[in-house]
Amino acid sequence: MSPLCDCCCEHIQKLNQQVSVMRKEIKNLRQMLDGAVRAHRKHLVSVQAAVSKIGLSRDEKDQTPPPPSPSEHSAQTALEQGSIQTVPIGYISSCFSMKNGTPRQPTICGPSRAELRIQQSVFNNPDHALVGLEQYSHVWVIFLFHKNGHLSYKAKVKPPRLNGQRVGVYSTRSPHRPNALGLTLARLDKIEGDTLHLSDIDMIAGTPVLDIKPYIPEYDSPDTRMNIDSEPYDSNSDQPNSASALLNEETNTFSPCKHSNTYAQLNIKGERTAEKTFTVCWRRSRPT
Repeated sequence: MSPLCDCCCEHIQKLNQQVSVMRKEIKNLRQMLDGAVRAHRKHLVSVQAAVSKIGLSRDEKDQTPPPPSPSEHSAQTALEQGSIQTVPIGYISSCFSMKNGTPRQPTICGPSRAELRIQQSVFNNPDHALVGLEQYSHVWVIFLFHKNGHLSYKAKVKPPRLNGQRVGVYSTRSPHRPNALGLTLARLDKIEGDTLHLSDIDMIAGTPVLDIKPYIPEYDSPDTRMNIDSEPYDSNSDQPNSASALLNEETNTFSPCKHSNTYAQLNIKGERTAEKTFTVCWRRSRPT
């Protein structure tokens, strides 16, 4: 074999140098590729951890009860501030159709009758709300003076028969008040389903009733003395109630009653009226 010429040796040397450079570049590319694969795997692990964390937070949110709606929040705020929208539990069906002729106070006209039916829009089972109430002989009825005619009111009023003397509205029973609420004590004759049969009433037909509560003599009839130089103000009109002027009220101790275990006898005396005594029977020995 003949020796290579100088030009061929020089060409081979250049080729060897190029091959060496290419090998180095391939090695560098492999190192870069390995680094990229490791970085990709590391990033993939972090992405999977983030996705799992998001899934757990979604599950926790699903288990957390939803926040109250704006309407519920506003209703709660109004209740805390003492400003609420009243909802009548029922309306009185009375033997009196208008204010004229209606008794000025309860217990004046014993034969007067009325019915109060609890609305189903308030309770799904209205009769359930009355369970146990039949054990009482009387109930407090909280209602609205819906026939006031106007919404104006004054801090001081001039009750009739006081010769023009002004007294505070809260020392009277004027129906014209900041909140036109009325309170009456009615005899509970019987309960039939969702309907209360009442007597001794002083409310007209259609009166909206907001609430009823049992009359408990031990709590609702304390020993009280009232010194008033005039007759009290009427609850259903602008006339004073001369038939039930409460000037000195004394509550006697409980004693047996023919038709109940316990009763309270209230003696009411008036300077302008004869002594009047009425009996409120309670069909329970002790209140619950």
